Amino acid sequence: MRFFRKLLRRRTPQDMQAELAFHREMAALHDSPIPLGNATAIAERGYDLWSFGFLESFWRDLVYAARGLRRSPMLVAAAIASLGLGIGVNAAMFSLGIEFLFSQPSVRDPGSLVGVRIAGNSHAEPRVVEFVRASGLFAEVAGENEEAVANFNDGVETRPVFAVLTTKNYFTMMGIPMLYGRGILPDDPDDVAVLNYGFWRRQFHGDPSVVGRAIDLDGRARTVVGILPEHHRTPIGFGFSPDIFQPRYLPSTILAIYARLRPGMTLSAARAGLLTVERRMDAEMPGPYKYSQGGRVSPVGGYGHLREERMLALGAFFVLLLAVTGLVLLIACVNVAGLLLARASSRRREIAIRLALGAGRARLLQQLLADSLLLAILGAAAGLGLAQFTATMLARVRLPLPLPLRLQVAPDWRLAAYAAVLTTFTMLACGLLPAWQSLKQSLAPDLHRETRTRLRSVLVAVQIATSVLVLTTGFVFLRNLVHSNAISPGFDVRHTLRAAVNMPSTSSDAARAAYIQQTLDALAALPGIQTAAAARIVPFNGATRFLVDLSFTNGERAQAFFYWNAVTPEFFRVMDIPLREGRTFLPSDRGQKVVVVNPAFVRRYLGSREPLATSFVWGDSKTPYRIVGVAEGTKTMTIGEEPQPQLYEPLWQIKNDRQAIEFVMRSAIPPALELEPVRRTLHRQDPMAGAQVETVYGSIGLAFLPSQAGAALMGSTGLLGLVLAMVGLYGVMAYSVARRSREIGVRIAIGARRGDIARMVLRSALRVTLSGTAAGLLVAAIVTRPLAMFLAPGIKPADPLNFAAVAAVMLATCLAASFGPVWRATRIDPIAILRDE
Repeated sequence: MRFFRKLLRRRTPQDMQAELAFHREMAALHDSPIPLGNATAIAERGYDLWSFGFLESFWRDLVYAARGLRRSPMLVAAAIASLGLGIGVNAAMFSLGIEFLFSQPSVRDPGSLVGVRIAGNSHAEPRVVEFVRASGLFAEVAGENEEAVANFNDGVETRPVFAVLTTKNYFTMMGIPMLYGRGILPDDPDDVAVLNYGFWRRQFHGDPSVVGRAIDLDGRARTVVGILPEHHRTPIGFGFSPDIFQPRYLPSTILAIYARLRPGMTLSAARAGLLTVERRMDAEMPGPYKYSQGGRVSPVGGYGHLREERMLALGAFFVLLLAVTGLVLLIACVNVAGLLLARASSRRREIAIRLALGAGRARLLQQLLADSLLLAILGAAAGLGLAQFTATMLARVRLPLPLPLRLQVAPDWRLAAYAAVLTTFTMLACGLLPAWQSLKQSLAPDLHRETRTRLRSVLVAVQIATSVLVLTTGFVFLRNLVHSNAISPGFDVRHTLRAAVNMPSTSSDAARAAYIQQTLDALAALPGIQTAAAARIVPFNGATRFLVDLSFTNGERAQAFFYWNAVTPEFFRVMDIPLREGRTFLPSDRGQKVVVVNPAFVRRYLGSREPLATSFVWGDSKTPYRIVGVAEGTKTMTIGEEPQPQLYEPLWQIKNDRQAIEFVMRSAIPPALELEPVRRTLHRQDPMAGAQVETVYGSIGLAFLPSQAGAALMGSTGLLGLVLAMVGLYGVMAYSVARRSREIGVRIAIGARRGDIARMVLRSALRVTLSGTAAGLLVAAIVTRPLAMFLAPGIKPADPLNFAAVAAVMLATCLAASFGPVWRATRIDPIAILRDE
């Protein structure tokens, strides 16, 4: 009602006068002894009740603050730059964390979509997917294999592209929206495909008419039925962005299982039902392991999947990142608070007069906070612009990973809410202390200048202490990167090449085996190539883990969880993986079941058994596997990981029904010189086979990604905090020199040398820097201990070397920030100072 009366404000004075006249008439009519009082005061109070007094005064304060700040463009520019950087870094890291941790897949009703794991494995055979679907436990069930590769021929050359193999009901079950065309339907033939937006833009220049046309995949024509939207997010998350989706897989292809919960079904009910289904599988479909061990139903995307172990570690890293960037914002706020504290000097007389005339301190506090609110809003706008620019740049970065990842950081309501919180915090952190100090000292002008100077020095000391904490964190991660680069992955990366080849899908098992052997012979015959080998997996470019029951020949059993690989005999020589015991594979091993394991496998699962005298049964084979060698362990996914059990089989010993194969070569010359000869050789072997050739060193980017990401993010944040601290120190020193110019001039006039003046000014800067550094190092020694969970073995957050390096950097920063004020102090003309006096 008050709002509508506000719209009719022009009638308010007339209504008020009419109301007052009515009360006067009633008082006169009844001879009331109570006087009506001051009619003007009553009318003013009435107007306040009929208007938005707080909003009007607040708006006037903002207008007044804008006019005042317009007369201080340098202060506004410095404040917006500091706050824009602080808020922008926080907004960018928050958006990145939201994308990695809470992004929802681009599907219909993502809350009812769950991932299903059978026997602790992330993937299962198609027959298992069909069994779960036929059980009726879930409303719908579909599967996908996201590790496939397809050979795409654009009419000029054939190259491998990342593909996802899906069940035919995948798109309908997920409810995936399309940019053009449609998804794959259950009654579609096998020769259809859906293209990713990025692949469509790169290969077909965004031409919508490609829908309905045929493209060459794996030597066969595939009809494009749909194009995904630009910001499509897969259920895997983490920016996974494959090129092509196809409804084609073999019976041995393993699939990730996704399901829809029935209406009203809870996760606990789904888990209980899955256990019943798994027990039925154990009875009706015996396999190499028990299906009823380790089954799991978990949410896909959003907030529900944070309980997973890998998500908890990633979440902890982003919490750390937000804490560090929050400290950077605090440094920026302290910087701006110092500027506002200096600006308040010019308003001292105005505030004193306002207080003397009866203005309330709360009202004046609101007016003084309007300055910081305007600066916070402008800084937030600049920061959000910086965050959006950063997100655009991140979307164009190609990460050194074996999987196609594309970060799709986009602003949403969560970022807007976070920005509002940051703006409020910034307003209070920047303006509350200067405003309070101005009100407190406005009636004590004699103490005003000295107290304000001391307060600015304290603020800079706090700023330096915070910078020390941020810089220590960044330096720890930089040392972690250097240390990680020095860690050996367990194989040679300096003299080796890797070729990932995707053979045509039309080839038979025998044809693939013949192709592998012919290619090995051709590669080994190249000048400069010493030897060549083939493998299913090259470390840091993928991994396969098995959870199986081992049955030893003496009747004992053990459950084993290990990394698996299948290789040709020369693999260990090419990769320079030494043998501790026994031998590698021999041609005479054909027809037998032999394996090579690593020491971690021996320690964890063999106990006191002699490895070379041990045999065991695992999988669906009835023939025992015999250990013929123990090879040194290698890193598999990250350079800082602990030794993990590993098992190698001969490549000829497995059913080689996969198209993808890895070739590794040892080169006697720099491997980069062999890249083109290897490409030509592979093309001659089969022009329809797609190949990616690179040095092994260039292919293990995944190993160093955690260290590189931590060093880049923490290092750049620490550098930003250092720059802001330098600006704050420079500001307080410049202000101090300007305030003491008369004193310095007198000192020079009575005989002080320029060096004495320089030492005096520098001593003041060192006092502030050393006190802030000491406090920061003390806090860093305590709060950086949890960083150990993110670091490679051998790196300690509380290493004295870290603290010594940070202290040295802060000392150098102090000298750099003091150079200008010191130079200005030594150039003061005493004659000019005395003349002014």
